[in-house]
Amino acid sequence: MVAANRVDALDLQGNWLDSAGHSIFVSESLEDQTLIAVLTPLVKHPDVKGRILRIEPPEEDSWHWRIGKARLEYVDTQRQRLVWVTRDGLKRNVWIRSYPGYTDGAALDSPFIGEEGADIEAFPWLLNNSSLDPWLPLDVPRDILYDGARVAALLDIRQMIGARSEPQERLTHILMDHDLHPARQGGDYLIPNIQSPLWQTLNVSETTRQSLLQRISQIPSDALTQRISWSGDSSVWVGRHKISVRARDVRVLEERWVSHHKDERKPLEIARLLALYSIFDNPLSHRRSGLHLGLDPVIRRNSDFELFASPLNAAVPNGRFSSKWPHVEWRFGSIGSYPSVLEHLPVNSVLCINPPFTEAYLADVMARLPELKLRFRLRIAVPILEAPWRKKLQTALPVPQILKTYYDATAETPAEVLHPTLLWEDPRCPPRPSISEEESIGEEVLSSMQPQLAFHVGGMGGALAAMVLPVTAVQLSQGTSKETSPTLIPATATPLSLQEWPALEPVPKSAGKR
Repeated sequence: MVAANRVDALDLQGNWLDSAGHSIFVSESLEDQTLIAVLTPLVKHPDVKGRILRIEPPEEDSWHWRIGKARLEYVDTQRQRLVWVTRDGLKRNVWIRSYPGYTDGAALDSPFIGEEGADIEAFPWLLNNSSLDPWLPLDVPRDILYDGARVAALLDIRQMIGARSEPQERLTHILMDHDLHPARQGGDYLIPNIQSPLWQTLNVSETTRQSLLQRISQIPSDALTQRISWSGDSSVWVGRHKISVRARDVRVLEERWVSHHKDERKPLEIARLLALYSIFDNPLSHRRSGLHLGLDPVIRRNSDFELFASPLNAAVPNGRFSSKWPHVEWRFGSIGSYPSVLEHLPVNSVLCINPPFTEAYLADVMARLPELKLRFRLRIAVPILEAPWRKKLQTALPVPQILKTYYDATAETPAEVLHPTLLWEDPRCPPRPSISEEESIGEEVLSSMQPQLAFHVGGMGGALAAMVLPVTAVQLSQGTSKETSPTLIPATATPLSLQEWPALEPVPKSAGKR
């Protein structure tokens, strides 16, 4: 450390962490070009509030910068550490730059290394190429500030992993299963702790693993820089990342909003939720995460409650579905999350269950299945996977149906499933209209589709990506000839007899595909 007699304004700008537990963002004032420091306490407490302090430049006969009652006394030669001392010398505060190489709102040399030494811009079309503009985040709720930091970190990690499908898919599964994994201790609701063994399951180089863990550890200091904001009507920006949004999704969230329709917080909350769901999307896929796929709306509308839904795809009214993040999604009608929501549902309710097709969720649901069948009348979809619970399927779900389609709520069209999936409906469930009679997804919608079927592979609550199979192949599988004109059969579920069970080949566990 040396005396701070050669420090200019540029050296002070950027992100810092201080010894008092603040995240600090220093920028030039838009009014008079003086320096403004925005201090946000890292401690989580409803009474803790941020502050804005002006950093006064040195006076003519002095070289000390001043903030509040302290002045800058020492700085290291790399301008990465500052020491502020009160005039009586009894108190000091140490600032450490939270992002190496971060000066004047731009990362000069990224400390993060991606796969095979690549930088963290593997998908430049997902970046907004904007510079960091000074802003005062004190009017933004702290939980949204931290969600912005979380989302930006995960999207940075996607960039680090690069164009490798398997680890990208694995990251999606890690994030999806996190809230059910026993090693969650120490993490937050969205991201496992850096000590979690889940990160060891990610098939990346050790250098990349260390870089992504370093990126995660930086999240607390990023709350002031990873701003969530709208850019026009079709994209949400989170820091340097650009997230494309669908007009239909925005419209649905606006309709499900439970507070006053003119609430000033509504646009920001919609942007936050869309940003949160973007973390599950594989940047190598042209389709969004299969988390948004659901059972046919006819099945769900004739149920009392939906588990594993979201405000984007739920078919039941507000107050009738559970979702991933109820602490955010209650504003859009969610009543809780699995499994805690189960104890609040009325006994004998008709419950629609379409769990994520991930190892942790499927194992948990199948372990609870006997209790669920006793308490509720179920409509449940389960894939045939090579898993310990597969042997119980035949007795636990007698005389099921083969599920042929899922429903893409965003595109408002059905999508064919690739791998064997069972739909079981409790005989005590009330009768419902057949799917083929439902106009919204019946022949009228199907006839408007292109002569091809989307077969979704791998995913959660639906699928992650899609393959296209020519109609001729589908027709042959349905017993039609090549000469038959290309027509699509309305979505139906075919009863499965006990004799047909042995003919169903399980999906290899390693494939992870739906």
